[in-house]
Amino acid sequence: MFLLMILLSSLLAAEDLDIQMIEEGIFGAERPSITGTFFDFQHHSSTEGIYWNRQAARFTDLMWEQKVEEMADMGMEYIIVMAVALNYKSFYPSEIFPEYPLAAEDPVKAVLEAAQRRDMKVFLGAGFFGEWTNPWESFTDKTVRERTRLFIKELSERYGHYESFYGFYWPNELGISGYFPQQFVDHVKECNSFAKKYLPRAKTLIAPYGTNMVRADDRYVAQLEELGVDIIAYQDEVGVMKTNPDQLYRIFKNLKTAHDKTGVALWADMEIFTFESGKAYKGALLPADINRIRLQLKELAPFVEEIICYQYIGLMDKPNSLAPLGPNAAKDLYVDYQKYLEGLPTIKM
Repeated sequence: MFLLMILLSSLLAAEDLDIQMIEEGIFGAERPSITGTFFDFQHHSSTEGIYWNRQAARFTDLMWEQKVEEMADMGMEYIIVMAVALNYKSFYPSEIFPEYPLAAEDPVKAVLEAAQRRDMKVFLGAGFFGEWTNPWESFTDKTVRERTRLFIKELSERYGHYESFYGFYWPNELGISGYFPQQFVDHVKECNSFAKKYLPRAKTLIAPYGTNMVRADDRYVAQLEELGVDIIAYQDEVGVMKTNPDQLYRIFKNLKTAHDKTGVALWADMEIFTFESGKAYKGALLPADINRIRLQLKELAPFVEEIICYQYIGLMDKPNSLAPLGPNAAKDLYVDYQKYLEGLPTIKM
């Protein structure tokens, strides 16, 4: 935002410029859009999700369908369900875990059915089947690894007939420090093998962090191929304050150079949040300013096939929605983004 303020101040000083010229000077003439979103029934951090977790627990199946309709109306095509289970409870009727105490009978089914009506594609997050804060457990513990297999099998059998069930997302993560840790690569390969066995048509996706530390050399290209996933949606890490928007062009240009040597699709996981405390990983998530998001879109769009936001749930909320969710600021971001899609200015003079 500091860079944006400098640009805005210098352009506003030129009195002969109108608002459209000012905006194009900062953001460019193109208006790339958000093409999908992460999605959770309960945010894994009760602190970060404090402004919507209780509301979401009271959602009915119809209310979850309404949120999907809102996303489709905004032009979003992809939904990545963060997790189908959390804290040893499932978000759907499962024979593996007891159900999470939600008002909805089967929110996973509700999302898939609404998505199917709107020609959307859903990835189901198959992970967090142990202690979600300890990804090493999912890589090494035989019980959790077997539980992962059983969940992938159950999801495939229960929901595999939905065309909207597009694939699986593997949410257990280790950060990239130059390269992917081999333990993570092995975990992803194992999960891929389960998906291939139980739902062969499923696409597979990961969304790693440590994006600004990638060494996009031949060794990294070899790892991309070894992972065996169809899509990698890299976290842009702007919301967690590891990266500034003006650094994204260089980072994702390097990633594209590496991905162009493979068959792995390059997507962005664009963070549309900020922290209420002003400190990363401390306190509740709140929607970011639309103009910061516009800078992110501008820098990411030249290099990625899709821009997935983290996330619509709790951070964007349609005014007068039949299923309101999130703080009042989520309504403001919804309105601001709608104006952006309509070609209207977002800088307030």
